[in-house]
Amino acid sequence: MILASIDPTSQAYAAGEVIGYMLPAATGIGVLWWLTRSWRKESTSPVSDPARAARGKRKRTWFIAGVSVCIAAAASVTAFAAYDPEPRAGETRAADGTEEYPVIVLPELFDRFRLLKGEDAARAESEALAGRKLPHSLRTGYYDQDADGSSDLLVLVNSADWDPKVAESKATKSISQEFRNYFAGAKARDVTRFDAGRHGGGLACGHVTGPDGDQTMCAWSDAANFVGVRHVRETDLATAARTTLALRDAATG
Repeated sequence: MILASIDPTSQAYAAGEVIGYMLPAATGIGVLWWLTRSWRKESTSPVSDPARAARGKRKRTWFIAGVSVCIAAAASVTAFAAYDPEPRAGETRAADGTEEYPVIVLPELFDRFRLLKGEDAARAESEALAGRKLPHSLRTGYYDQDADGSSDLLVLVNSADWDPKVAESKATKSISQEFRNYFAGAKARDVTRFDAGRHGGGLACGHVTGPDGDQTMCAWSDAANFVGVRHVRETDLATAARTTLALRDAATG
């Protein structure tokens, strides 16, 4: 739980990595100057030329200064290369670079799936939840693929359009962190990222264990929405990702 709460894609984490590179470098430079203090100020015999002795001290001091600069430069380059925080989910842009906040409207039909309604939807929800209650902020949809009236696809939609907590979360978390939390909570394995399509954001799928064996769980995220999709009968991640993307395109217009 503690590891899941750490966001390695955040600006704070990236800044911490920078400090992690620079602090040892600064410590090393300090130790270098402390260890070479006698050598840099090495005394000379009375017969020595004072000017020559002063030049020697300056050369040794400049040498240590040069080494210190090289250490600091190497640490700075490494830290700069490591500083690559992922934007917050709320900063997501569409694939064409424009800001986009698509409203989720679950379609009645998409691909080979039909949205269940009425008694079929109520039965599918009862079977899927098994007495559990979902948060009021979640909106659900159940899709039938083979016209037998049972649910083959469970969709959970949460959006900043109606839940302020989603907006607050997306202002602080990256999409990668959203996925980590979501799939960790579902105890998913083999989680894989896929192309999120024209709306940008993120799309990922992983395997979960269902009542009848392996199932696939996918999710997509953008600046305002987070949608989870459970594929009851599909076990191939790539196929599940294509179906999820088709649903996303149909639900966002």
